[in-house]
Amino acid sequence: MLSRTLHLSRFWIRCSILIILSLFACSKTPEIISVSSISMSTSSLSMKMGETYTLTATVKPDNASDKTVTWKTSDASVVTVSNGVVRAVKVGTANITATSGGKSATCSVTVEATPVTSLTLDKTSASLKVGETFTLKATVKPDDATDKTVTWETSDASVATVSNGVVKAVKIGSATITATAGGKSATCTVVVEDNSIESVGFENWD
Repeated sequence: MLSRTLHLSRFWIRCSILIILSLFACSKTPEIISVSSISMSTSSLSMKMGETYTLTATVKPDNASDKTVTWKTSDASVVTVSNGVVRAVKVGTANITATSGGKSATCSVTVEATPVTSLTLDKTSASLKVGETFTLKATVKPDDATDKTVTWETSDASVATVSNGVVKAVKIGSATITATAGGKSATCTVVVEDNSIESVGFENWD
């Protein structure tokens, strides 16, 4: 009887040990798998003002415990970034950095100017009497050119002056009015006549 009792005691002790070991194994902290690398879909990018582009970040290994990616720009006045979406703000360069698990990848972004391709004036020639004025209108293309600033010049300020496109006849003679934007120019020839001569108005001379 005593032998049977001892045998049962040993059996239950063994079962208890197995149960404890099983519970310990189940409660073991899961292994943390660290990020080994992060890469971006491109390392350099050229954009125009106002454009957007979506960068994609790839985190390895695929089973990393935490693959959260944070995004940062080196100059928000040039480009901004939100969840990988890059927006070009103004001409310049900036770096976009993606970070995950202490690993980083960078994309260099260059925002380029949109150049002026043409400049035209609404008149190529005009006849004025001394003291008269008229306004030239300059059209710069394309519409989204980065800098559409127009500068005005006269070949002879003693004959005709110009300010922001407004031409004023000073004395009898001829002068060329030049409008310039982004390296492109257009001209209008102005003839100033004597007040005693009947006005012939504005003409487009081919």
